[in-house]
Amino acid sequence: TRRDTLSLLLGGAVVGVLQPIAFGAKGPRFSKGAVVRTIQKDVPPDALAFGVTLFHEHLSINLTPRNGPLPNQPPPTSDVNLIIDEVKAAQKDGIICIVDGGHPDMGRSLDNLKLIAERTGMNIVASGGYYMERNYPPEIASKSDDQIAEGLAEEARMNRYGAFGEIGENPNAPMSETEQKVFRAVGKAHLRTNLPIFTHNAYGTGPNVPKDAGLHQLDVLESVGVKPQHVAIGHTCCLDDPEAGIIKQIAKRGAWVGFDRMTTVQQFVPDEKRVKVALKLLEAGYANQLLLSSDFTGSRTVDGPMYGRTKTVFGPKLIEAGVKEETIRTILYDNPRRFLAFVPKKA
Repeated sequence: TRRDTLSLLLGGAVVGVLQPIAFGAKGPRFSKGAVVRTIQKDVPPDALAFGVTLFHEHLSINLTPRNGPLPNQPPPTSDVNLIIDEVKAAQKDGIICIVDGGHPDMGRSLDNLKLIAERTGMNIVASGGYYMERNYPPEIASKSDDQIAEGLAEEARMNRYGAFGEIGENPNAPMSETEQKVFRAVGKAHLRTNLPIFTHNAYGTGPNVPKDAGLHQLDVLESVGVKPQHVAIGHTCCLDDPEAGIIKQIAKRGAWVGFDRMTTVQQFVPDEKRVKVALKLLEAGYANQLLLSSDFTGSRTVDGPMYGRTKTVFGPKLIEAGVKEETIRTILYDNPRRFLAFVPKKA
């Protein structure tokens, strides 16, 4: 029955035995040599077919901007044991892979990520890059985009990064010249490595955030030769865009649309509105370009599901709104591994 199918798809541990042909459709095909690079090893994308991959979370973060803490933000935690417990809970919810969206200017610890992976067996993808200008190290100002790109590419090889992200810009203003330089550098680092890129947008956080910020991010990355299919434009779920005009433009250009604030902490837009916007995107035929995640930072202030909320809470809301189970499976199981899969370039 439909209820039994929904139980299999969105239930807990039983998801591990759900076959990729459960809805009579073949899984996605990948280029020869494509991998998802976790902090421990490269895994074939098909190895992630039996669980949900979260493309943007935070397992290790200690973010304090140079000009002080952000307003109305829950304090992040560096309590590794807490995160280990939450990752184990996510596994019971059917999560098989988590991408950590932190990097050095966010206070991310690679040692913590390795420890979490070892203690839980979770596939963890580390990422790199720069967050936004207020967090940049001082040397960024004097470096060229090519110099920054070369450093990022080398850092990615040394630290086994599986993505560049989250790459962002300050809120309530157009992207600064320095941020444009960093975006170009990240794009050039992608060309040296083939690593996918996911971005941060300040949608929902202030009155003057440019609505076309995500489109401009894509413009800058494309200006150095990045193909849109390697880019996920983040936090579009918080954009006040009831007709989904901006995100449909992003998808039409071939990029991924990131609905990556599916958390009880950063409810900049109620789930009901996000569901309606997601439906507009799906009705336009872009189910294969939607990515879901929660951008959870490990705050102790949260009750209920944390990393698993994308699957256990938001997924069912989409189904209640009429989205087919096979479409939900595509979004949760197939899209993120398609986004993360890349063919490594030789050094």
